[in-house]
Amino acid sequence: MRINEAHHHHRSRRAQATLEFALICPLFLLLVFGSLEFGRAYLRLHMMLNAARDGARAGTLPSSVEADVESAVDERLSQAGFDTSDCSTTVAVYDPAGSPRTGGLAEAQQGDRVEVTVEYDFQVLTGTLIPGFSGIVPLHAVCTFRHE
Repeated sequence: MRINEAHHHHRSRRAQATLEFALICPLFLLLVFGSLEFGRAYLRLHMMLNAARDGARAGTLPSSVEADVESAVDERLSQAGFDTSDCSTTVAVYDPAGSPRTGGLAEAQQGDRVEVTVEYDFQVLTGTLIPGFSGIVPLHAVCTFRHE
């Protein structure tokens, strides 16, 4: 009789371990995949910030135009593996008081701020697993330099 009780006790412990694993495994996988997705998004954001910085640097030169800024941004993004058609670049020029210059870089004067914004829709690989989540996270990076 004691052998049957010990065998039954051992089986119930295995069942308990299986049940605990079944309950914890989805949470663990969610944590692992969430960490991976966050890392991917942060890497993309860092690359976008570098591209915005290159664009703002190109926009600080006295003879630069918006096309020069967009070209510098697109070059950096394509080097980083982005499809540049999925990204949008915005260039804005502000005077020292903070008012926007309507003529853009053509009217920029020394001391004005050149602000470059890069936007990208980040596609989350595991986005369809989470109910109610489209799988797209909009990312944007902004860099501002002073015009020379």
